[in-house]
Amino acid sequence: MKRKTAQFTGSRPIFTGSPSIVPGGFNLDVAKQNFAVGDFIPAGTLAIMDEVNRTVQVIKTAKVLEVDAEDKKVVTLYVDEFYKPCFAVGDYILKDGTEATAMTSVPTITKVEKRGDSYVVTLSAEISGLAKDNVLVEVVSDGESAPKSKSRGDANCVTIAEVEVDEFETAIDVCADTMQYTMYERRVPPIPSGQKDATGAFLKANPHVRLTQSH
Repeated sequence: MKRKTAQFTGSRPIFTGSPSIVPGGFNLDVAKQNFAVGDFIPAGTLAIMDEVNRTVQVIKTAKVLEVDAEDKKVVTLYVDEFYKPCFAVGDYILKDGTEATAMTSVPTITKVEKRGDSYVVTLSAEISGLAKDNVLVEVVSDGESAPKSKSRGDANCVTIAEVEVDEFETAIDVCADTMQYTMYERRVPPIPSGQKDATGAFLKANPHVRLTQSH
């Protein structure tokens, strides 16, 4: 796998041990999601696997680092040493926890700027009340005649390793069972509260994926 040293300077485990990998392999579903060639999908990203079609969609999230004081449509997103967000132009974005919203009112990403350790997105419209440490999530249409926003779906697995989006097919491995181990939640992209069970210790749609708040 090719690396961009300007983006990533090392590696760290995201699981407390060696979790199982779903056998057979999958491809990133580029028909149902937007991606830019050369982007990286971080290890530990929540995902939805389709075992029949052997495809994977990912739950795109990011934490807000700063909202531009002069133009609140310009938002700087949190980046650490090991991962960056994987939003793309055209994605519909809302603050995590926002109720279903008419799709005509949901902002889209119109520009993504990646400069070294800086990741800035420009939205088509301001998100009211957006502030530092809020979590942004990609949403999709519910498909109704007067469409409203909804989550892409409930994650049933997580990505095992960082994956670079290829021009053609992008192979991607996922874990659907952390076994006796757990995933370090603080070392992976933000996990929306709605994706977790009531205790916050498991994925809602797959209790075999266990989470820990340990560092």
